[in-house]
Amino acid sequence: MPALSRKLRLVRLALLWERAWPPLAAALSLLALFLALALFDAGPLLPFPLHAALAPAFALAIAVLGWRAWRVERPSADEVARRLERESAASHQPLAALSDRLAAGDETLWQAHRARMEQAARHLRPGWPDPVLPARDPLGLRFAALLLLVTAAAGGLADAPARLARAVDPYSHRPVLDSDTMEVWIVPPAHTGLDQILLKPGQGAVTVPAGSVARAVTSWRGWGGAALSAGGAGVAFGEDGRAELALTAGPSLDVRLGLRRAASWPITLRPDAPPAVAVARPPQGDERGRLTLELEASDDYGLTRIWVEVRPASGDGAPLRLDLVLPGERPRQARPLLRADLADHDWAGRPVRLTPKAEDGAGQTGEAPPVEVTLPERQFRHPLARALADWRRRLSDAPRLGPEIAGELRQILEEPQAFGGDTRVFLALSVTRHMLMRPDFERGRTRSLLWYAATRLEDGGLPAAEKALEDARARLERALADKADTARLSRLVEELEAALDQWMEAMAELGLDSSVPPDGGTPAADLSDMLDQLRGLAETGDREGLRRRLEQLSRLLAEMGPARPGQRGDPANAEAMRRLKELTSRQQELLDKSFRRAPPPDERIEDDEDTPRPRRKPTGREAAEARRMAEEQKALRQALEQLGRSMPQAPQSLAEAERSMRGAESSLGDGAWGEAADQQAEAVKRLQDGARQILERQEAARGKGSPALIPRDPFGRALNGSTFADDGRTKVPGRGETMRAREILQELRRRSGDPHRPEPERDYLKRLLKPF
Repeated sequence: MPALSRKLRLVRLALLWERAWPPLAAALSLLALFLALALFDAGPLLPFPLHAALAPAFALAIAVLGWRAWRVERPSADEVARRLERESAASHQPLAALSDRLAAGDETLWQAHRARMEQAARHLRPGWPDPVLPARDPLGLRFAALLLLVTAAAGGLADAPARLARAVDPYSHRPVLDSDTMEVWIVPPAHTGLDQILLKPGQGAVTVPAGSVARAVTSWRGWGGAALSAGGAGVAFGEDGRAELALTAGPSLDVRLGLRRAASWPITLRPDAPPAVAVARPPQGDERGRLTLELEASDDYGLTRIWVEVRPASGDGAPLRLDLVLPGERPRQARPLLRADLADHDWAGRPVRLTPKAEDGAGQTGEAPPVEVTLPERQFRHPLARALADWRRRLSDAPRLGPEIAGELRQILEEPQAFGGDTRVFLALSVTRHMLMRPDFERGRTRSLLWYAATRLEDGGLPAAEKALEDARARLERALADKADTARLSRLVEELEAALDQWMEAMAELGLDSSVPPDGGTPAADLSDMLDQLRGLAETGDREGLRRRLEQLSRLLAEMGPARPGQRGDPANAEAMRRLKELTSRQQELLDKSFRRAPPPDERIEDDEDTPRPRRKPTGREAAEARRMAEEQKALRQALEQLGRSMPQAPQSLAEAERSMRGAESSLGDGAWGEAADQQAEAVKRLQDGARQILERQEAARGKGSPALIPRDPFGRALNGSTFADDGRTKVPGRGETMRAREILQELRRRSGDPHRPEPERDYLKRLLKPF
């Protein structure tokens, strides 16, 4: 019966549903609960272990319940028949009767019974499955899960995919990339001078110097730990959430959190190139044995040292190292100038190899190809000086010749006229002779004594003055490179000024014309203005300006130098300049005395617009002092008149200085100290103008033309072939401007240290003073 078979299949399905539905409903409830938690975005709020186990736990539970639903016991045919009969309320179990067989009895009666059972089976109804969940879930938890799902869907459907992804994959949620929870930056090596590089999420390729260090800090705390890695090397984050890794290779810098790479940045390491150094101009020497060599050097991150290594051409002997001072701190490009006086060295006059070398902050060294040159040798014109230099050289090569040279010195000492009776030369030669008579004499000391005697005979006290000047200049250069404070810079500038005065006096004593450089550059009289500028720059702390001015002064002094043969100045002019300098100094002393005795400026006024003010009558002691100073002023005026008559063409300024001296003499006789001080100050100024005019005439007489007609660049500097030449007419801040700048700087410092001023104002003042 097809209809009965269909009814039995429906009953079988109903029974199967009733048995499988409870575990299947539980699985669906768990799925609804997981989806609700996912849409609520509750996973990232859990600790990482719970968040990571959330999805697997739900999946496992759902799989177990699904497996149980699949593996339920299938209903038997008898159970299906009984259920169909029970659902139809049929009596006598018609389906069981239809399956029975007649064992014995009346066949006709049995057939009638089967017909009646078949008729009853046609009226059977399968019915609906029985509700089984209320008994299994009396609290209705399945509806609670459904309600949570509906509520979560109402607010989380907009970004449901992202929330579901975060629930399933805990690593897809990366708050560590937020700057509040994680920062990664790269620290370049200190010698590069580069700033730190902060890496941002999604940033492109980064090029960093070799030797850089990657640092990271994070507040992430999760399962599996965190690590910072690059080029196969890695380091784990410490308990404090920090990690540091030296970058040795690329191609990327990665941050791993747990089992996932949370961030990655492509990196390229740029190697540090060694410094490059070359000879800018070939080495040059002069007859005084001084070597000049200009170099040019560069480095990608900055130079730290530069020097020249001197070796004999034969390769014997330890090398000699000549250090140069770099302009500023770690310059990337430099063009330093080497000025070395090696005239007293054993290698003077012999071929040597000069090897310029430079070093950068990473300790890498670069060198230029060696340059072969013959070290300049001092050329002596004095016969005895030449002999002493020759004996000195022979002692260096053959110390056994000491007794023989001692005998020569004994003959010289017996004839003092050979060295002009100079007691210092006599003492040096006497000590040398006694030392050479001993077999174990000190070769270095005897060489020094012989050299001192030779240079003393040749140039008097000039070599010692030159050495003192070069030492003072070198100390100031070194102090600038070491960032010395303003007090030390000011002290070194004063030492340089004193050494320069000593050098000028030594040249004047020899009658050498140091007023104009060989190429017609700046007159020596303008050196005082340059020194004033150096002093002002040192007191205001302008190191860069001081460095430039010192370089200008160094080049100027190298150009000036003592005159070479054919360039010696006129002795008459040298004597006139010496006497004029002496007169200026004496006049300045008188001015200082008058100024100390003069009354304050407001008391010097004898009358005003209405009533005259009587002058105070000087005491007897004051009158005697005034007469004495008037006699000194008269003697000074007469000396100036005599100097003017001795000159072929005296400058007009000297005549004006004489008139001012005459007025000062009259004022001193009347006891008017204030008027005398004013007139003496005018006399000093006119004397200085006269010295300047004499120097300009000498310059014009050399064929350079009038100084006023010297071609100049747009900045007012003389175009005479010297890079740093300046004839004093370049517009630079004068002493008044420098003093004003110094006063402003002192006032700013005072205000910045005043605790009663507002904090914003003090911070602003400190920022202003930071460069100084």
